[in-house]
Amino acid sequence: MHLAYQFQSTEDPTLLSDTLWKHKVSHRIMSNQGVNELWLVDTSQLALVEQIVTLWKADPSRLKELTPDIRKMNNPFLRQVKSAPMTALILLATFFVAAITQLGSDLKMANYFTISPFEINNGRLYFQSLMDVMAKGEYWRLFSPALLHFSVLHIVFNTLWVWDVGRKIERPLGSVWFTVGIVLIALSSNILQFLISGYPIFGGLSGVVYGLIGFAWLLPILKPSWPMIISKPLMAFFMIWLGFGYTPFPEMVGLGRIANTAHTIGLLTGLSLALLYWLVTLKRKPAR
Repeated sequence: MHLAYQFQSTEDPTLLSDTLWKHKVSHRIMSNQGVNELWLVDTSQLALVEQIVTLWKADPSRLKELTPDIRKMNNPFLRQVKSAPMTALILLATFFVAAITQLGSDLKMANYFTISPFEINNGRLYFQSLMDVMAKGEYWRLFSPALLHFSVLHIVFNTLWVWDVGRKIERPLGSVWFTVGIVLIALSSNILQFLISGYPIFGGLSGVVYGLIGFAWLLPILKPSWPMIISKPLMAFFMIWLGFGYTPFPEMVGLGRIANTAHTIGLLTGLSLALLYWLVTLKRKPAR
């Protein structure tokens, strides 16, 4: 279930609800502290609902002009992209970096996205400290490792989870705050991974994935009105996988070394952001 709209006290949801049923949008009208709320069963219909709500608020009589064909006005995938533009943009940037770096195999190109520029001479790796990187003004390097991937499995796993979880968070949270959260998760996981491991060649959206998972899992516990995105079994899977990352298992099956610190810090950052969001909105009145 997804909260799509909160009615003003003067708004009667009857006509809107009837219109939504007419267009085969499964939903429920529920009362929360005296405020009527519109909850969706299928979040993929959110863009359609927003379109109908906009028409209803502008002029309720216009709803009679709608035909069932409105559901075909937009491609379902394009509707999802439109409702979560920053999630789509992150994935687009990730695929672009994967293409120009040839999944990290082109070290010359990958060097532009690692947290520190590096050189390999006589089998030895040379790189700069974080202070030196900042002194040169290369601030993008604090974020860019999140876009760098080193295998097909690596990028497929990360982008699928970012798309699945990220867009479900971006819609109710809003693109601006969603972007702020993504940047904070990426910065914290990248910086601490580098400082703790002392190795600059790492990358991937895994830290962001764990941050999104942590945020999406904890927030419904703190704020029951928030949609449940991560089930207990799925959270258990991610915790088990996080634990496996600290064992030789990933290298044994050909996955290579895993940036465990980035995963853990990403998760902790996501949990912290969920707690912060809950505290900030704790005393806020429902939107009218």
